[in-house]
Amino acid sequence: MAITFVEERKKQKKLLLVFGFVVAITVVVLVQGLVKRIPPSPITGREIIPTFKKIEIDFTILENNNLKDLEPFEEIKPFEGKIGRENPFLPY
Repeated sequence: MAITFVEERKKQKKLLLVFGFVVAITVVVLVQGLVKRIPPSPITGREIIPTFKKIEIDFTILENNNLKDLEPFEEIKPFEGKIGRENPFLPY
């Protein structure tokens, strides 16, 4: 009985070392990914700063005659009457 207890402790130590190794690798990968700087451009030698195009919305499409001819849906009135059945598992 004592032999299995010692074997389990050895197994737990090995698993703890593997877990620590995995955590250490994860931390190293995260640090390298988060701290990594933007590489300099090979042409200018300066850092590349991303630029974004300005978004412009063309609202003149809303003045189209086809859109003006559209009509809104009818308003749906709330249900009036008894809801459900006494035994919903009975066939109709």
